Amino acid sequence: MPTDSERFSFAPGAPDYPTVVGGEGVWLHTADGRRILDGAAGAIVGNIGWGRSEVVNAASAAMGTYTVPLWPTPARLALIDELVQHWLPAGFYNVFFTSGGSESTDSALRLARAYQLGKGRPDRWKIIGRHPSYHGMTLATMAAASHTGRQAGYEPVLLPFPKVAWNDPQSVIDTFEREDPATIAGFIAEPITGAAGACLTASDHYWRTVTELCRKHDVLLIADEVMTGYGRTGLPFGHQHFPFEPDVIVGGKGLGGGYMPLGAVATRGAVADTLRNAGFMFFTFSGNEAACAAGCAVLQIMRREGLVERSATMGALLGERLRSAFGGHPQVVDIRGRGLFHGIELRCSKDTVVNNALERDLWVYPAGSGPVKDAIIVAPPFVITEAEIDELVTRLAASLPA
Repeated sequence: MPTDSERFSFAPGAPDYPTVVGGEGVWLHTADGRRILDGAAGAIVGNIGWGRSEVVNAASAAMGTYTVPLWPTPARLALIDELVQHWLPAGFYNVFFTSGGSESTDSALRLARAYQLGKGRPDRWKIIGRHPSYHGMTLATMAAASHTGRQAGYEPVLLPFPKVAWNDPQSVIDTFEREDPATIAGFIAEPITGAAGACLTASDHYWRTVTELCRKHDVLLIADEVMTGYGRTGLPFGHQHFPFEPDVIVGGKGLGGGYMPLGAVATRGAVADTLRNAGFMFFTFSGNEAACAAGCAVLQIMRREGLVERSATMGALLGERLRSAFGGHPQVVDIRGRGLFHGIELRCSKDTVVNNALERDLWVYPAGSGPVKDAIIVAPPFVITEAEIDELVTRLAASLPA
């Protein structure tokens, strides 16, 4: 008889994951009575922590009807107002909702193409991505990314989008010249790398170069904030740490807080004006009423409780504790990150560390591709306490091979 995990997962060789029945704060509760310290907020999702009844109540109150995504509803309008008034940078007024990060990044790629068509530039179709990077699991987002493990086997059906090095300004300049700006629709980048690079951070000079070239050639600059957005790095959005000025901001994960599937694509007003003329298709469940209500509640909790500021404060403490515990560890290559978003690059297998940690009732997120072969991400909910950070580090220390 297959286990619960085997019935649920298609992943070959996946461990027998525990069945989670609830949670509170940074703790997950399992069917067999375990309490697992969630050191990765699920999949870098649960920014406000688990068990928040006000989010559940908000979503429940909004259930009852399906509304075509193009129509305004109270929950959609409330979430747009929350985003525009309290979260998005100045000049971002228009928001397109999706059911999560992959749909959001896929939409942003289509949006870049639609924008260029609206400008009368049908030859512009290329999306420049970075190596390494990860933007989701649709065919378009896999093509724009550089994550060898998740692209393996799909190469014949992926568009040949060009890639630049993650922190080499000259690589960006050379790629624009080689590919011809008249064929480039967009440039997509994670402000701080996630699943592929485990918190690699490019220089200010790099981001200035990217921004200037995109502005010069009217190439839409897309900030993939699926992991880094909504306070994860200690600021509302990860790109705000750098001279990185996007035209499009992509969100997911923390926007719904793990309570409902929700993503968003926000654009500058001038981009939206062009798209209205070009046309842009929605997904059937874009802007689900219950999901929008949950997302609005999540963002209001973060503002009311100062959780973005807490991410910065507790993130500094987490980074200090990680460097103290693992700075000289023989299995650790590097420790890096911002806010409550830290990567540990490893010499040993990431799977070994993740599985060892789970045996000790700790969950951390496996990462790495290309130049970063093995890594984990430590990114707990923002409500984590100092004592819980110490417990996380203690359990992680016991999970690394000598």
